[in-house]
Amino acid sequence: MRWEALFADLEAEFGAEAAREQNSEIQEFVRIERARQSLMQRLARHVGTRIDVQLLGAERIGGRLAGIGKDWLMLQHGGSEELIPVQAVAWWAALEAGRAPEPGERRVRFSQALRVLVRDRARVSVGGIDGQLLASGTLDQVGQDFLEVALHARDEFRRPGALLGRTVIPFAALARVRREG
Repeated sequence: MRWEALFADLEAEFGAEAAREQNSEIQEFVRIERARQSLMQRLARHVGTRIDVQLLGAERIGGRLAGIGKDWLMLQHGGSEELIPVQAVAWWAALEAGRAPEPGERRVRFSQALRVLVRDRARVSVGGIDGQLLASGTLDQVGQDFLEVALHARDEFRRPGALLGRTVIPFAALARVRREG
């Protein structure tokens, strides 16, 4: 009986050591996978959930993460949509844990997402990374690294007689582009 107890003890020790080694390998694998993850991949887990975003200019926006692209995210709240370049995000937080992201690489760039607003002749307000309103009007043109807004009164449509001027804004100054309803 002593030998049986000794062998049972040794087997239990070997089993515990094997379990510790396997657990350690799993933890190391998880650490490696997390280290390879980009900010946009991490954010992709929260598409469809509510998040809060702090912009560099101290403006804080909360809403449902409606979509992400290669270098931008879109929040929906109230009746508006916010297109936010990722370089303007100071931090974001989510209440929900998120889910596994859909496979595939996000290819639509910020400039391409803005061109949809140009096509729709969308009325927008543009916020800067300093927290100030940079322009309000109709998005007229999107270049490689800038956008142009035709300025007009909020209750006017973009017509030649209603134009107050145009503002050209480099992407580097942008914190958000809000599509107004």
